[in-house]
Amino acid sequence: MKKLLLLLLIFIATDTYSQVVPKEMNFGDMRLHITESARRQIQKDVDRLTASQTYYGILVDRMNLYFPIIERAFAENNVPDEIKFLAVQESGLISDAVSVANAVGFWQFKDFTAREVGLKVDRGVDERLNIVAASYGAAKYLNANNFFYDNWIYAVMAYNTGRGGAEKLVDKSKFGAKKMTIDNRTHWYVKKFLAHVIAFSPSVGLPHSENIWLDEDTNSKGMTLSGIAKKHKVELELVKKYNKWLKRGTVPGDKKYAMLIPKHGSPPKRLVASNRNSSSRSTKRISEPKPKIYPTEIKPGITNTDKATIIPLNGIPSILSKELDDVHSLSARSGLSESRFRKYNDMGPSDKIIPSEFYYVKKKKGKSKIGFHVTKKGETLWDVSQQYGIQLSKLAKKNGMSIIDELKPGRVLWLKKTRPSDQEIEYHQVEEDRPSIVAIASKGEERVTYDDSDEIIVPVVDRSKELKKVSIHTVAPGESLWGISQKYEVLMEDLLRWNELSNPDALRIGQNVRVKAPVEEVVEIKTLSTHRVSAGETLYAISRKYDMTVDELMELNGMTNTNLDVGATLKVYECGSC
Repeated sequence: MKKLLLLLLIFIATDTYSQVVPKEMNFGDMRLHITESARRQIQKDVDRLTASQTYYGILVDRMNLYFPIIERAFAENNVPDEIKFLAVQESGLISDAVSVANAVGFWQFKDFTAREVGLKVDRGVDERLNIVAASYGAAKYLNANNFFYDNWIYAVMAYNTGRGGAEKLVDKSKFGAKKMTIDNRTHWYVKKFLAHVIAFSPSVGLPHSENIWLDEDTNSKGMTLSGIAKKHKVELELVKKYNKWLKRGTVPGDKKYAMLIPKHGSPPKRLVASNRNSSSRSTKRISEPKPKIYPTEIKPGITNTDKATIIPLNGIPSILSKELDDVHSLSARSGLSESRFRKYNDMGPSDKIIPSEFYYVKKKKGKSKIGFHVTKKGETLWDVSQQYGIQLSKLAKKNGMSIIDELKPGRVLWLKKTRPSDQEIEYHQVEEDRPSIVAIASKGEERVTYDDSDEIIVPVVDRSKELKKVSIHTVAPGESLWGISQKYEVLMEDLLRWNELSNPDALRIGQNVRVKAPVEEVVEIKTLSTHRVSAGETLYAISRKYDMTVDELMELNGMTNTNLDVGATLKVYECGSC
């Protein structure tokens, strides 16, 4: 029941409105302006990160366990709170994550860097796997970079490139800048980081699916793990799971170490993750009292007599906005919460009501009865989605677009079927004063009007079988790795691996990209084997052992969470080179 509740909360957090990349956002003490091209790039990563509700939920659980600890370390060291999402990007918040470059732990430190920031790494202890010590180490490392650049964006970039690598990429005129533009030239790692901030921010502070929170014990010098388990009346396996940094069973006495103790129930308020940032912590905020709702009102200022007439539009109930309407008044008149009203109309948290516009009071559809639409000057993808009652994300997907992409006048949008990947985008000449295809409501009945002469007949050609035969793709102007992955229906992570690419943005025109698994990999995938789970093993460690992803391992075994039972048998792909 608790897991179902968490899934519902995650659904509300991620689906209340489309997680749209804003044109501007605050980051630490900086104001970021994001260009349209950069927004499109970041939006693709946001969509990818939120595509799987199952995996998203797993990361949300980890975030809300570990973020309170990271937040404390960052607050004490004046590191912007938003940088906590970098740990999700670096390791997925898996304590024993190991990269191909042999970086380890929550914050992916190499051993020499870990020692530089004060972490102990030896045969008995590896504090890179200790979220408390590692987060203070990360704060120290980030502060050192920011001291050099006086720019938190460059400090984040240097976390990936190193200070030497960043030297070739920074603009010295931006040292100490309070405003900065994120564009095509911005390092890919920074844009991916911003995608993580946008994708996961709505879910910070949600309860753990198993009602777990982490307490800390710093007075366990000389104690064994079993002794600590007895002291706190916690299962030994759970103590081991959250304290993998201790390699040899007994806590050393050379300094204070933080042992993590998993507990069930509601956590103390100080251990609930929050969305705050360093610039807002020093600002005093005066909380306004909630307006009183009188018995005759639905919401403040809205009475039962103000309820709107519901009009069917595109077969979906809708209401027409008035001159002074806002989300508060429209949602009240339609009998919906504001969050649900925004969700039904694909509105972000800052989107305003447009006067004399129809707004839906039930969920929009996945397709239209009409096949195509020719865009007019000034129309947006949202405008079209409202005209035809199609969900914005579905409309974008049908046309191979992002929800924030700009529309050129005359573009043919597919409304009923998905435009084939090999079908070129089509444009038609549109007269300024000629109305486009629209759906209107009249006297409570749905009526669709359009000029037959404007109807566009585009043949639907299914080339999926031919595309599956292609193994090498030559990059054309304007193509991205993400677009290629969508065209051939493969994961972008696979493209990176098959082509040994370290930077997904570093494609060049004419480059040959492998879009089909190498023969040796295909042979390996066809052969299944089994793995027996040992004490202390994680899904991540097992997936690396067999050269698989966590998602592949979970899907192969029909798993809905990352919990493992000692002695359980997992299906794995046999890997001769592993």
